Amino acid sequence: MNVEDLSPPNRELLREALPAGELVNVLYEGGERLDVGFQRERRCFALGERGWLAFVGWDGRLAQASCRSRWTLTEAAQAVLGGRGG
Repeated sequence: MNVEDLSPPNRELLREALPAGELVNVLYEGGERLDVGFQRERRCFALGERGWLAFVGWDGRLAQASCRSRWTLTEAAQAVLGGRGG
């Protein structure tokens, strides 16, 4: 795993996850679909396929008044990112 191989937006997502070890994507709020949340979600799925993130679960339901997804850094990602000093 090499952070430098990731795109700048993906590196930023991982940096965002560092303090708590978790990311939360807001997909729907007040019944409105949030495109920025879905863009982040696609990045999270891609990072998950590459071993950086693991899916934790949903808060709420898709297309409902409020829906969030939660992701956590994998142990391997924490080791790599922790070694860089954040």
